[in-house]
Amino acid sequence: MSDPKINVCQIFPHYAPVLAGAAERFRRYSPGLRKLGVQTSVITSRSDPALPVQERMDDCVDVTRMETGSVPRERDLLLFQETERYLAAQGKDRAQVVQTIKMDRRIFHSLWRIKRQGRALIFVSTMVEPETWGRTALHRWVNLQLQMWFQRIFDAVVVGSPAMAAAQRRMGVSPRRLHVISHGVNIERFQPAPWPAAWPELASAVLPSNAKICLYVGHLIPRKGVSTLLQAWPEVAAKHPDAWLILVGSVYRPTVSSEKERSEIETYQAGLFRDLASLPRVLHITQQPDIQRWYQMADIFVFPSTQEGFPNALLEAMGTGLPCLTRRFMGFPDGQLGEKEGVIRVVDDPAPAWSAAMTEVLSNASMRNNMGRDARDIIVRNHALDKTLGAYASLYRRLAGVKNLTTHGKSSY
Repeated sequence: MSDPKINVCQIFPHYAPVLAGAAERFRRYSPGLRKLGVQTSVITSRSDPALPVQERMDDCVDVTRMETGSVPRERDLLLFQETERYLAAQGKDRAQVVQTIKMDRRIFHSLWRIKRQGRALIFVSTMVEPETWGRTALHRWVNLQLQMWFQRIFDAVVVGSPAMAAAQRRMGVSPRRLHVISHGVNIERFQPAPWPAAWPELASAVLPSNAKICLYVGHLIPRKGVSTLLQAWPEVAAKHPDAWLILVGSVYRPTVSSEKERSEIETYQAGLFRDLASLPRVLHITQQPDIQRWYQMADIFVFPSTQEGFPNALLEAMGTGLPCLTRRFMGFPDGQLGEKEGVIRVVDDPAPAWSAAMTEVLSNASMRNNMGRDARDIIVRNHALDKTLGAYASLYRRLAGVKNLTTHGKSSY
């Protein structure tokens, strides 16, 4: 007997073709979830007038784009207001479960009205944020109390790691509503390259065949720490004349929350590109659809981010069998990725520490092979996509009030 179909509506401020981490992750989940009886649909902002209002993506996801304007602070409020009206007109069968990555007091009334329609609400946390903010101690305390009150509207809160779960518990989320579901990695797509590896055409046109490649994947924004790599690079380049630093990531950041943030990013990027132009053997390219091939051609993966949730890029690099260097970012999943056993290397903040770590790992092929092999083993064992899909399908089914006829996985691990 097949499982009954569950309809899940996911609300994302941005969605494909705009590359935004959580949205892209759930887009990749959609075909697998469909095989488990979960039909996903997406409501998002129409950030580009050239994009259709409605389309079917990947032959399985119906995407509806709402007109929300171009002002970042108004965008989310308008998106949730329009979503509430749209779902009300569609009826409950359109979605028994509604999922969002936003927990913002300004959208509370829209979420409350969506819940009044008889739908379960899920919040998926994508980042470990500072738990208090404000000008004074009183202001910070009030903000924290409001945030703790607001999160109670959700029937379930999903996080990617125990570290993220601990942050949510400090925000008052009860264990009954809290679910740890790892970010699933497609271990068939992200796997070590066959030998000899065929490089992407762009890489073959620019890089010498004997290049040792230090790869970074991610946005070029301040919290990602790319400036640390550029500061560390001259010493690495001097000691390894065959080494290249490849930065793969978008310059345009559609998910900014304010014009102030946009201006700060533009200033930061201008400084990055000034520095980059003066450095030897550093290449920046925009986000690539065949990103797995860039992982496969690399020798090490470098990830100096200061703040994350459970970063897709780091998990994908590990799945590809790359030795990984990372900062102990806010939200770091202690003990989950093998840093205590030397599977990945946690590097201190100063640039000289990064120079030393990159130089050491590039100089030691045996170390690289061992780190990469063990990293791949951790991903296959604990973070494979099938396990994640089963956990989400089980949670969706339970929230929709449908008996789980087939066990696909656990909703917390």
